[in-house]
Amino acid sequence: MNQEEKHEAPDEQGSEKSLRAILSASPIGICRVCGSVFEWVNDAMCRMTGYPMETLQGKGMEFLFEREDECLRASDALHGAGYVETTLRTRDGGLIDVLAQAASIDDASQIITVTDITYRARSEREQAKIGKLESLGVLAGGIAHDFNNILTMILGNITLGKMYMDMDMDMEKAKDKLTLAEQSIARAKDLTQQLLTFSRGGAPITKVTSIADHLGETTRFALTGTGVTCRFDIADDLPPVAIDEGQINQAIGHLVINAHQAMPQGGAMLITARNVTLDNAGINLPVGRYVHISITDNGIGIPEEHLDRVFDPYFTTKQKGSGLGLAICYSIIKNHGGSITVESTLGVGSTFHIYLPVHDAPSLEERRSGEDMTKVIGGNVLVMDDEEAILEIVGDILAYHGFTVDFARDGEEALCLYQERQYDAVILDLTVPGGMGGQEAMKELLRIDPAVRAIVSSGYSNDPIMSDYSQYGFKNVIAKPYDLEELGEVLRSVIGGN
Repeated sequence: MNQEEKHEAPDEQGSEKSLRAILSASPIGICRVCGSVFEWVNDAMCRMTGYPMETLQGKGMEFLFEREDECLRASDALHGAGYVETTLRTRDGGLIDVLAQAASIDDASQIITVTDITYRARSEREQAKIGKLESLGVLAGGIAHDFNNILTMILGNITLGKMYMDMDMDMEKAKDKLTLAEQSIARAKDLTQQLLTFSRGGAPITKVTSIADHLGETTRFALTGTGVTCRFDIADDLPPVAIDEGQINQAIGHLVINAHQAMPQGGAMLITARNVTLDNAGINLPVGRYVHISITDNGIGIPEEHLDRVFDPYFTTKQKGSGLGLAICYSIIKNHGGSITVESTLGVGSTFHIYLPVHDAPSLEERRSGEDMTKVIGGNVLVMDDEEAILEIVGDILAYHGFTVDFARDGEEALCLYQERQYDAVILDLTVPGGMGGQEAMKELLRIDPAVRAIVSSGYSNDPIMSDYSQYGFKNVIAKPYDLEELGEVLRSVIGGN
C-alpha cells in the first residue's frame, strides 16, 4: 500500500506541474478566480495587462476595469451566459477589448479564459463607421441635389416676380411667382427633417390636420418628371390625425420614391386612405380608430427573405441606395404612435401599409375655416432672438397683426424688458450663442410671473423642448421657418388661452 502511494505521488505532482506549464505557455490569458478575486493568472494574462502575477494575485476583478458598473455587468454575464465581451484597463493606462469565458470549478471558484480581441473589435467598429459615413454621404448627396433644385425654383421665381413688378407688368403674374417661391421654401423646410429625424430628441411637433392633402401634394411632387402615374382613392370622411407635417411628408415621399425605383421602366401606383377601427392586436397597435394608408406599386417586388429587414437602417438591395429611406419612414411612423408594414410578391409588386391614430380634436383646416386667419389681433409682444434679420421679419409680421413689439437679443435683455412692462405674449428662441437662451430665460420668467404666456421657437425643430414644450412652462411652439398665418394662429391660441 505504502509502495503504491510512493508511486502515485510523483505522478500527481508531475501532472500538476505539466498542467501549470501548459496553462502558463498558453497564448490565451487564463485566471483562477475565487469570489471575484484573482488566485492565479498565467503569463499571457500578465503580458496582456502589463501587470506581474504578484500584483494581480489577491486583487479583485474590479482592479482591471475602468468603471465599476462594467465590472458588475461582466461578472453577471460570466456567471450567467458564461462569456462576455468587455474592456480591461492595462498597466500603462490603455484599454483593450477582450472576450472572457468562464467555467465553474465549484460554487465559489471559476477558471476564466481571456482573449485579446482589440484588433478585431476596432476593425469592426471602423468598418461600421465607414459604412455609416458612406451611407450618410449618399444621403447628403441626395439632399444637396434636392436643395439645389429647390433653391433654383426659389431664386428663379423671386427674380421673375421682381422683374414683373419693376417693369409694371402683370402684378398677378408677379404674385403667382412669389407664391411658387413660397411653396418651394416650404419644401426646403420639410427636407431639413431628413437630417434631424434620427437625431436626439426627434419627437414630432404635431398639428391636428387631415392627411388627405399631404398624400396628394407630396406624391405629385415626388413623381414630377418620372414615368410613374398615381391613382388616389381617399375616403371623404377621413378623420383628422395629429402629425408633424414635415416628418409625415418626408415618410410619404420616401415610400413614393421607393415605389418609383421599383418601377424603373415606369408603371402605376395606387394610394388609398380609409378610416378603420382595430379591435385586436394583430397589427401590434392598441385598440382604437386609425387612418389606414396603403401605397401599392406594380414593380419588381421584394424577395421574401428580405421582407423582415427592409426597415433596418443601412439595409438596401439597390446599387445606389443609402438604406436609410425606409428606416426613416419606420422611425417617423413609430414616433407618431402608428405602425408601418409591407407585403410583396416578386414580379407583382409591393404594398406598404401605414396606420396613424385618429385625433378627436378639430383639424387645423376646420379651425381655419371658422375664422379669418389673417385678421388683426393686437396686443404687446416681446420677441427674443439673436438674429437681427429674423427680428425685423417677425416685427413686420406682428405689426401686420396689430401688435406692438419689443425686441431682445438674449435672455438677459428679455428678462429686463419683461420686468419693465406687461406683455400679452413672449416669443423665445431656444439657442443664443454666447448668451442666455430660451430654456434658461423661461425658468427665470416663471419665477417673475408664473402666468407668463411664452412661445418657444427654434430652427432646430427636433430639440426635445419643442415636442414637449408644456413641460417647460411654454404655452405653445413654432418651428422656423414660419409664415404670417402660422405665427398669427399660434399667437391667437396663446392669447386666447386655447
